[in-house]
Amino acid sequence: MAEADMEATQEVEEQPEQTVQLKVLGGGGLTATMVPEGMEGLDSHVLDATVRARLSPEERLAREVARRRQLELERRQRIFNSKRRLIGIDQQTLDAQIAERQRLKEEQQRQDVAEDRAMLALDKQLKLNEASKKQMIFDLEKSCREFGLQNLSKEQSNTYDLNDPQRLRKAEPMRRGDDDPRCGASSMLKFGGEDLMKAERKRQQQKQQVMFIEQQKFEKEMLIEENGDQKYIQETKEMIALRDEMEANEQNLRKELQQSQQAVNLERAAERAKQQQDLTEQEALLDAAELYHHGNDPFLNEHTDSLNPNGRVRRAEFKGSTRNERLEGRRVLEAQAEEQSMKKYQDQVEDFRFQTLQEAARRQLILQEREKSRSRRAMAEAVAKENLQMKAEKIEQTKKINELYTNKFSDDFWAQFGTTTR
Repeated sequence: MAEADMEATQEVEEQPEQTVQLKVLGGGGLTATMVPEGMEGLDSHVLDATVRARLSPEERLAREVARRRQLELERRQRIFNSKRRLIGIDQQTLDAQIAERQRLKEEQQRQDVAEDRAMLALDKQLKLNEASKKQMIFDLEKSCREFGLQNLSKEQSNTYDLNDPQRLRKAEPMRRGDDDPRCGASSMLKFGGEDLMKAERKRQQQKQQVMFIEQQKFEKEMLIEENGDQKYIQETKEMIALRDEMEANEQNLRKELQQSQQAVNLERAAERAKQQQDLTEQEALLDAAELYHHGNDPFLNEHTDSLNPNGRVRRAEFKGSTRNERLEGRRVLEAQAEEQSMKKYQDQVEDFRFQTLQEAARRQLILQEREKSRSRRAMAEAVAKENLQMKAEKIEQTKKINELYTNKFSDDFWAQFGTTTR
């Protein structure tokens, strides 16, 4: 048995070792001395496949820090190499550029100081203008209030009678009689066909009707007692016939009165029409006479000669203007034109001054906005720096904690795998 074991061991040692390279993305390669079970039939490119390493957040952070440190070391080697840094650079040009930038910076500072002084002067002028404007408005309002207190009281207004609590006691009656001069033709209190005493008259008529009915009842009873119903009926018929006759006479009389009134109205209408026609004819004659006068008047039509036989102008016929009057009119027109030009120039000057003030105010507002933007930007940069510093401190603290409480895997740990044949 011992000899058999020795021979088997020698055969195993004589066989060439089969190695397989296991690549891990981001984690280095693992070398095995033999192909694992179940992977004998795989091709070499499958065995050399790359897989993603399972790294913890701390390991990723440590790997990124190492990569950046390596990049920084390479960059420093390039920067601190004086031979590579100074070749191809014109030192005089660089010095001239530095001097030019310094000069521009000083000039910009002087310009900023000058603009600040101009802005302060403009601000002072604007404040003075605003103060004078407020004082002017205050004086105007004060004068308006004083004028209102002196001349615009409630009792002095022309509509105080609408709000006067004693207006009904002070008011005059609508009518002091039939001869009141305030009540003219258009102010009559009783119109045609209107009955102002209708309600009272109706009440009196109803009362009288009741009395008549009671009287008739009483007379009917008396007649029945004395002569019987035949006599009452006969008297009633006679009364009815008498009443009908009176009503017919009254209707005929009213009709005659209406006809006579109609005739009078027609006569008056004819008279008014004739008067109107006469007035129209008279106005037409007057118009014709006036037109005839305008058409034949020598003064209006200038038919006569404006010169006398001796060559002098007829003063009664002359209607033109003298030379002095024409010169005076020309001087007035020139004065008006000059006044208008001066007013136009003053308006232009005022507009230019207003535009200048407006532009200065706009520039001031722009400078204020720029200053606000600079302050906000500086504040944001300070906050960002503070956040970055806090983040770095947090990362450093987390790194220390991880190094303190986490077992670090070294190369010796990974080298112990796959080293045996069993």
